[in-house]
Amino acid sequence: MRSVRRALLWLTLACAVPLALAQDGAASPAAPADSATLPPLHFAATVPGGAHLQPLRCATPARTAQTPPRPAEGGTPPAGSDEEELPLTQQQEQELRKEALPAPTLDDLRKALPHEEWLKVMHQRIRDVGGSRVARIGIWGGSHMAAEYFVGELRRQWQGRYGAGGPGHVNLLYGLPGIRLPVNAMCRQGRWQHELAPRALGAAALSAGLGLFMINSREAGAFIEIDPGSPSAAAVRTITLHFLRQAEGGMLTLVVDDVPVGQIDTKGPLALGSVQIKGMAALSRIKLVAQGREPVGLLGVYAEAEQGVVLDNFGIAGASGAFWTTVQSELMQQATAQRPYELVMLAYGTNDVTGTNWDPQDYRRRFETTVEAMRQVMPQALCVLITPGDRVTSSKVRSVVRDRNGRTRKVVQTRYDLKTFPQRHMEAARIQREVGQRHQCMTWDFSLEMRKAGGAYDLMKKQPPWMARDLIHLTPLGYQEMAKVYAKWLGL
Repeated sequence: MRSVRRALLWLTLACAVPLALAQDGAASPAAPADSATLPPLHFAATVPGGAHLQPLRCATPARTAQTPPRPAEGGTPPAGSDEEELPLTQQQEQELRKEALPAPTLDDLRKALPHEEWLKVMHQRIRDVGGSRVARIGIWGGSHMAAEYFVGELRRQWQGRYGAGGPGHVNLLYGLPGIRLPVNAMCRQGRWQHELAPRALGAAALSAGLGLFMINSREAGAFIEIDPGSPSAAAVRTITLHFLRQAEGGMLTLVVDDVPVGQIDTKGPLALGSVQIKGMAALSRIKLVAQGREPVGLLGVYAEAEQGVVLDNFGIAGASGAFWTTVQSELMQQATAQRPYELVMLAYGTNDVTGTNWDPQDYRRRFETTVEAMRQVMPQALCVLITPGDRVTSSKVRSVVRDRNGRTRKVVQTRYDLKTFPQRHMEAARIQREVGQRHQCMTWDFSLEMRKAGGAYDLMKKQPPWMARDLIHLTPLGYQEMAKVYAKWLGL
């Protein structure tokens, strides 16, 4: 039986029609025989599927906790410390709250609402597309998105309304701090290196895919294996690989459901290539194995069902909006020609509103270039800008106190700044709204919604807390609750 399945897999791959990318970015029939020596740029294969393999088990990279343990307010100091943690006094608490930004006004809330007509257009587009094939939504951002807590809840809301289209983007950067996956497992063996888009404007542009990264290997036998099952319960019927075709590119062996399908030749003129595997039944596994010492570059893997909504999460912890300006736009355009989006969401700001001398005008200029770069790649997609959320900074004040008996002890107290970054993020939100209006993007004010709920400081004190102790990230519960607020804003 296994030999029959292998023969069928090879036959379907051999019968697939290779495609070449036309100059306008559309797919067209393969070039004539005089260029037949070039490897196919895009090709597809149909496989049986339905293997029902056991869940993938391997030494997956350890995930970095997004929420550090929460010590009790004024409680016992960490083991080995001779300092006593003191809570803020009632007077200190009152003085602290005087610095906080005022609650949003009714006018603030009114300005933050989406346009009703835009919402109607968005839902109609998702409904029309998702009824016949997958309707794709992409979200790009930093650690708030990479952690999957916010995006996972948002995906659940979208798919509950319009059908589960599968987990979508499987982030090949998994293993870097703060990145979680919407699938059962991804295993990696051998030497793989990753490259992120440079932060610095004017840096050499990276050959990247939609995720704004590339992962590559020169080690024979190095592999990546993915179990595309997901909590959405949507059977994955299509897996798409985006790879980098390059002058010295090597070979990749493709294995589906533990059966070799064929080899991918990545050598050729610089371009984004793709392989689409369709299963006649659900797919359980895909494995990519590097051959030889020539470089193989991977730009993205996507797992989808037959119809419904797919929410691709391209979040990378520490990412900057500047990433969009330091990748090769031609490759990005080729990627979206293969994988168009109905709605795109950019969630940047926290990593760009830093430093002691933050300049709003410089931020406006840089954010404008980010949105312009996105629009160059996806000019027709509906768009939402998600501003940075509320954030508070803190510092430790240490002192020595003497009791009535003359004994001394070391104490430490945490002081909070409820003004600097909340004001910056409010200003960044205003700038994003103004830039968004010029580029036909709606803006969801994350910082305003957090301040409506009490702001970062009060969200940290909730029981259970919505805010992590670093006062930058939310807890899993906090992300899920704020995603519900955003989903309501979207009319879900």
